[in-house]
Amino acid sequence: MNKSIVITGVSTGIGRDALRLLHSKGFYIFGSVRKEEDATALSKEYPERFTPLVFDVQDHKSVIEASGVVFDKCHVLAGLINNAGVAIPGPLEHLTEEAFERQMDINVKAVRRITNLFLPLLGASKEFKGTPGRIINISSVSGLFSSPFNGAYSISKHALESMTDVYRRELRRYGIKVIAIEPGPIKTNIWQKNLNSLDEFNQTEYYDVLQNANKIIENAEKSAYPVAKISKLIFKCITLKNPKTRYIVHRNKLAFKLMAFYLPNKLVDWLIHKTLGKGEKHRPV
Repeated sequence: MNKSIVITGVSTGIGRDALRLLHSKGFYIFGSVRKEEDATALSKEYPERFTPLVFDVQDHKSVIEASGVVFDKCHVLAGLINNAGVAIPGPLEHLTEEAFERQMDINVKAVRRITNLFLPLLGASKEFKGTPGRIINISSVSGLFSSPFNGAYSISKHALESMTDVYRRELRRYGIKVIAIEPGPIKTNIWQKNLNSLDEFNQTEYYDVLQNANKIIENAEKSAYPVAKISKLIFKCITLKNPKTRYIVHRNKLAFKLMAFYLPNKLVDWLIHKTLGKGEKHRPV
């Protein structure tokens, strides 16, 4: 079986749509979910060429146990798509240590653990016989541009960007290509889950600027790309002979690149401050 792919987080969003598209292209998909009911539902939807892997990416013991299914069924992976992730918003000053650690563990540490686990099937051995696989990390434009009150997520994605570069350079000797996909707003529920989640910080000094948080999320959703755009790009990264090392997916790519890479930091800081400052200037007593 030389058309097998592992995708983490296929119950919703990018992972779910990547499963749909890659399965339709003839790939055998091993997809991770956290809940048994999701595994059952997906198995009914995809009765052939799909095997659910039930694990929480933070529980590496269960990841290892589930990976045994992959190692038993195939000897070569065409790809590993590290998609599972969370976004935990809030001022860095007030995020709990537990929340910050959870953000780092899911978005960064788990990616390294899972990648290392599947490297033998991707070709990281001089004894490997077959075509080397590809590693696709679903990153974010937040890994290139750091937004206030989205700091833990931005930090995790910056780390993932670095990890992508390191793996790409280390695994080049084996012919394994490592690619980062960096979406801007995409129509998934990752940010919808965070509507009103900043209310817990209403008693802090950041109350005034946080009043705009829901509006910012809702406006971003309006201009978001459909999730299928990322799925098509994932397919391209798996099949193209020489894919790029990273792909920014943003409706205003030029403006984003200017903000992220070219404008002076102090000017960008001022623009962000002015944007956030459009809310009501008051705090609760």
